[in-house]
Amino acid sequence: MPLEFYHHSYPSITLSACKHCSTPILKSTSVEFCCRGCESVYNLIHDEGLDLFYKLKSNDTLSPLRERPFQEKDWSWLQESANADTQESIVSLELGLSGMSCMACVWLVETAAKKHKGVLETCADNTQGSIDLTIDINQCDLAEVADDLFKLGYEILPKKLGKHKGTTDSLVMRLGICGGLAMNTMAFTLPRYNGMETSEDLSSLLTIIVVASSTLTLLVGGSYFFKRAWTALRLGGIHMDLPISLGLILSYVGSLIGWYTGHEALFYFDFVAIFTFLMLLGKQLQISSLNRANKRFQTDTTIPEFYRTPEGEQLDTENIPSDSVIIVPPGTVVPVESSLLAEKADLSLAWLTGEPSSQLFKHAAIIPAGAVNQSATPISVQTNTSTTEDNSIAKLLSTDTRQSNNTNKQAQQKAIQVYLAVIIVLGLVAGAAWLLVTGDWVKSFQVLISIYVVSCPCGIGLALPLLDTRSSKYAHYFGIFPLTSRFWEHLTRIGKVVFDKTGTLTLDKPQLTETTPLESLSTEHKEILFTLTRRSLHPLSRSLFSQLIQIGTTNSSFTNEVVETPGRGTSMTLDDGRNFQLGRNSSGHDAESLHCAFTSDTHTIRDFYFSESARSEATQAITAINNTLTSPCRILSGDAQKRVHELAKHLGIQEFQGDLLPHDKLEAIELLEKQQPVLYLGDGVNDLPALQAASLSGAPFANINMLTADVDFLFTDETMAFLPEMIRIGAQRRRRKLNLIAYTLLYNATVLIVAVLGLMSPLIAAIVMPLSSLLSIAIVSQPYQRNRS
Repeated sequence: MPLEFYHHSYPSITLSACKHCSTPILKSTSVEFCCRGCESVYNLIHDEGLDLFYKLKSNDTLSPLRERPFQEKDWSWLQESANADTQESIVSLELGLSGMSCMACVWLVETAAKKHKGVLETCADNTQGSIDLTIDINQCDLAEVADDLFKLGYEILPKKLGKHKGTTDSLVMRLGICGGLAMNTMAFTLPRYNGMETSEDLSSLLTIIVVASSTLTLLVGGSYFFKRAWTALRLGGIHMDLPISLGLILSYVGSLIGWYTGHEALFYFDFVAIFTFLMLLGKQLQISSLNRANKRFQTDTTIPEFYRTPEGEQLDTENIPSDSVIIVPPGTVVPVESSLLAEKADLSLAWLTGEPSSQLFKHAAIIPAGAVNQSATPISVQTNTSTTEDNSIAKLLSTDTRQSNNTNKQAQQKAIQVYLAVIIVLGLVAGAAWLLVTGDWVKSFQVLISIYVVSCPCGIGLALPLLDTRSSKYAHYFGIFPLTSRFWEHLTRIGKVVFDKTGTLTLDKPQLTETTPLESLSTEHKEILFTLTRRSLHPLSRSLFSQLIQIGTTNSSFTNEVVETPGRGTSMTLDDGRNFQLGRNSSGHDAESLHCAFTSDTHTIRDFYFSESARSEATQAITAINNTLTSPCRILSGDAQKRVHELAKHLGIQEFQGDLLPHDKLEAIELLEKQQPVLYLGDGVNDLPALQAASLSGAPFANINMLTADVDFLFTDETMAFLPEMIRIGAQRRRRKLNLIAYTLLYNATVLIVAVLGLMSPLIAAIVMPLSSLLSIAIVSQPYQRNRS
């Protein structure tokens, strides 16, 4: 069970697991859910008779939903998409869908959608992050469909989320085709291995089928590795695809020579087919794992692919001209320096400055690129420059590949070069020696081929992706979700952890300093406050909304219109004429950035005060990291130096800097990287350059303002307990990898001796190769152990 993995870190705490998402709960056993959001969805699933979801889900972990299912979304764009450019009543829509992580999610989404009138067909795809809907537009209420899915934790988006880099439909097709061809090759090779007597015509036919199947496997599957190996060589690099490609080519060419000359001792066609299939399987396993993790956290991105003009024209984010009027939806970033056309707007500069509060901008005010619209309604802005210029947000986000650590890459290439050189020289020397001693060119060539066949990195090529997949699955239980293939390799080299402050070391929204003023409200006032905060993106409103849900207020009987006044807050007038407001007032608290008042007409019902709170377990986690790594933790923040100092003192961090601009953070990380590899944790645009420069990077997952570009992993844990666990998992993975390498070296030494002695026939090679792969898999499949130190 996942919760067992926490016992060694929290031996004195009774553990349970969330009944919906399976997240470990570090609370009393009476608590069944990690948050109100998971509890709501769990009850909804049971009320709707969809309990099969949990049987299909099994022990898979989902993302904690928190307050997300209780929020309100504007689905007007969805109905507009369905009505656009068509006069037909039957409409097919291709949409994005976030939140899916497994086939159980696919079943739940499709089943829930089909319950709605007018939904004719549904097809959800968790690998693509998409849902295809065929509806009768005259009968189907699309907003109702979207809202019901949102309450289950799935959000419909305008576009498919796409795939993780490196994932292609062709790879899946190659794998399926090569699997069939490999089985075909082995089936028709088996009679020869078993010594079955066949007629000459039948034997010739079986051989032709084997040759054809092996050839097709090489063309369909082997070409995947050939292209990658050749591309790397052209760029001056070498990776594991090169020895794989050489082994396939040499074994296939040698087999063709044996077929042409009639020497079955050179037949390695079955090896070519099976080896190709296994290598493709390992590659697909690795990419699928990363793809699922990426799709799990996609949402209606704060930086969309395009913005709309008031006339409805779409402008690609990376190519918005200067002097363009664009509409910025709620919770969305202003992509480039612009002038505000609306009268007023609340905007957050947290991504740029690290300040947790929002700021009021008035008409014609200059809005910096990276500000986030925190108003409840869209705002119109006029761009002062184009997004193709160097200082634009789009320019920062156009970097779609992270820079690899050159030292690590060079070391890997050097190891592969030495390995290839040794194998090639050994094969040539052994083959030449057999030719000189025996004069038998067939036997000499067989020795040469067998050396190259048995030394191919089949086991390690299949086992390493499996090791990463298993490590990632284990890490999921701690709220750690790797997103890149480099994550595990770089993790074990980290010597220092550097934190951003706001939203990283602290939670993504300020916390109530006292919950009593909220808890003591009447039921009516709680519901009114719930309605006032439900759609607001202001950080203080979000904090109140979240706290209301935690104390049990998860719905409201009030349906009155909520009006937002930028700079003042939200208000609502009830049917009896009473007016309620949440926001700033004129009582002298306006200067207090982390304060708001809940008022009725002119009467203050409650004052709420907030403060930035460090994530729980942060002090313990930082102490553990400082004792584990070679260098102590550090804070680099754009927030005021005074606030940074206070937090650093509270957490026991000796190294800290505040008032930093993005380029200041970048320079600091580049300087630290010269000394040792750095893990940087941040969450904003002001962190992007530093995230790209660090050897490893991570970000917290939040429901809005989420930044996933250029990070190697996300964490969902609202505490910092995940961090030392991540380092420990990385160390255990490294030990398994070293065991795998040790076994591989021992295996290669043994089979190479057998091959050099001329005892490695095609039959033995066909048996040894899959057995070696199974042993390699067994080594990396050992369960992760608790730390007993």
